[in-house]
Amino acid sequence: MEATIDLLELPGGRLRHLWSLREDVVVESDALTGSLVLTWDQGTARMASPEPTVLEVLRRMQLGPVLLGNALVDDGEAGRVRDAKVYFMMRPVFGRFPHLLVRTLGLDGLSGPLLSIAPLADVDGASPADAGGASLAVVPLDQTRPIRLFLGLSFAFDPLTATFESRTASHRLIIHRQEAMMVFALALARPVTLKAITAVLPLPGDVTEGILCYLAAAGVAAQLRS
Repeated sequence: MEATIDLLELPGGRLRHLWSLREDVVVESDALTGSLVLTWDQGTARMASPEPTVLEVLRRMQLGPVLLGNALVDDGEAGRVRDAKVYFMMRPVFGRFPHLLVRTLGLDGLSGPLLSIAPLADVDGASPADAGGASLAVVPLDQTRPIRLFLGLSFAFDPLTATFESRTASHRLIIHRQEAMMVFALALARPVTLKAITAVLPLPGDVTEGILCYLAAAGVAAQLRS
């Protein structure tokens, strides 16, 4: 399995890796069969007799971004052990419905998320894995290789967010706070290493690194070959 910064937390432990479902997704239980029904604009799927924790996670994800560990049912584990345990329980579900997942990066003690990564809308006739929902992995960056934003990004602004898309990516990046926008703007200026960008920004190093990891995962930035 590819390492992700969800499970291998960056030093500092301030970041919060949150999961949710697209706004058009509805999660319901079928009282007759005991199955779970997921409905979205382009389709419907059933899950037969899901585990209680799986059911609780999906119900919470329907309402908004959640820490996976907070939805663990009837367990004495704590902290990141809970997050990892639920992540592994949810991996088959996430693998089945990657096109319905939204990833959000938050910061402990901060009001509101830093940024989100959302799948692009389903494409008619495409399979779930191809319809704007390639599996999304937020992986650690190489500290020594420069990172740069892709040229030709499309963007849209409103009073609360800035949204960026790449023509070749399956997800869009939504920036919610100025901390994430500072990192984005500096990466846009020129290729820059993680060490260099951390040195000039008034943000903790783990926060800057986490934001850059999500930029790369969204497909709007990439590390250059060494």
